Amino acid sequence: MYEFPQLVHVSNEVNHLKRLTILLISMLLVMMYVPSHSKAAEGKAAFIREDGLWLKDGDVERRLVEGKKLTHPKFSSDAMYISYLVGEGGTKELWVYNRVTRLKRKVFTGEVLMPRWSPEGQKLAWKSGKVLNVIDVSKPTATFENVILGAGNYSWTPDSKGFVVSSSANLQPDGWTSVQIFLVPADAKGDLKKVKKITTLPPMSEFFFAIGTTTFKWGMKNKVFAFVACPTASLSADSNTLMVVSKNGSTTKIIGNMLNNPNWFHWSPNTERLAYIKGIGRLVSENKRLTIWDSRSGKEVDLGFQGYADGDFTWRNNREIIVSRQIEWGWEVPVEKRSKPFLALVDTTTRNAKRLTWPEVGARDEFPKTLPNQEVVWVRSFENSTQSKVMKKSNPASKETVWIDKLARPSEEYYGWPSVLDVYQVK
Repeated sequence: MYEFPQLVHVSNEVNHLKRLTILLISMLLVMMYVPSHSKAAEGKAAFIREDGLWLKDGDVERRLVEGKKLTHPKFSSDAMYISYLVGEGGTKELWVYNRVTRLKRKVFTGEVLMPRWSPEGQKLAWKSGKVLNVIDVSKPTATFENVILGAGNYSWTPDSKGFVVSSSANLQPDGWTSVQIFLVPADAKGDLKKVKKITTLPPMSEFFFAIGTTTFKWGMKNKVFAFVACPTASLSADSNTLMVVSKNGSTTKIIGNMLNNPNWFHWSPNTERLAYIKGIGRLVSENKRLTIWDSRSGKEVDLGFQGYADGDFTWRNNREIIVSRQIEWGWEVPVEKRSKPFLALVDTTTRNAKRLTWPEVGARDEFPKTLPNQEVVWVRSFENSTQSKVMKKSNPASKETVWIDKLARPSEEYYGWPSVLDVYQVK
């Protein structure tokens, strides 16, 4: 009679101890995962070598996955996961690697396009054909879900609750239909009633033509997004239209003409100014100038330098930009006399620029990225070589060092360096 309450009491104590133990283990895992500020400032990169997927964490390197034909490494927003693709051709496998448990997991097999992590949480989206899919990898038993059909390009909304999705235009007897942009909840599950149209791009004319878009980049405190509107492939190789649309679709602005390169337009860290490489013509070495559009004044600032062409760039801070720059050349210049790009530091306030790197003969410096504490890394590639390096500078006056050696070259030029390298950007 009197032992029963005592047994209940013991059972409650055991349950309490179990909960406490689970809590302590969880806290230890979090403490193991969350880096100190000093270590976070060292920077991280996920990259591909010929023998697999690697992680660079500060000065420490570790191979995460062994194998061939691995591409497109990409950090989740909290850097806990790294997604990557395995295979070639139309059918690939989409995998995720957990940096804490060191376990990998295959989440999809088939056509995989545009894998992108949510800005918050641990959700991964991708396209298969024109179907947009999503999975929450933080749930071990979760499977992927179809979000919506008919997706062209897309990006997550800043709150990770949905997507901005563009449609692809169709050719009809009376001409091309217009591209439309929609807001789609992440949990839409194909329900068209949940889809909200944001805007319709202008119809085809002698001044504007688009059948699709690039990814969308949010700016001005997440009130607007920028993207490139692209015409058919042959025309897109020479000119596309950079645009800015407000979140509710009430305002649409055409900013300028540029090539179809998502790495050629970026908002400043305070998101008030949009920098892009302005210019038409398929030659990247001619008529390409670093330009800033100020959202407050609506005015443009040309930061190019006479006789030089600009390319990949990164904001070092709200004032400075590091750009890959080369002496201009056209088709008439012999191959052996064509210049190779180097890095330059551009002050957007004074408009002054100074050269940062002097790559050796035959080498090119491109794809700069900013690390914490305004350190910069970039790719140095070499002619007739299957391997490249990632270089690093702590500040503009410091000596450059090799941060990553034996980086694989992209197997497909269209995807470029993002197919073999992802530098973690602190969110």
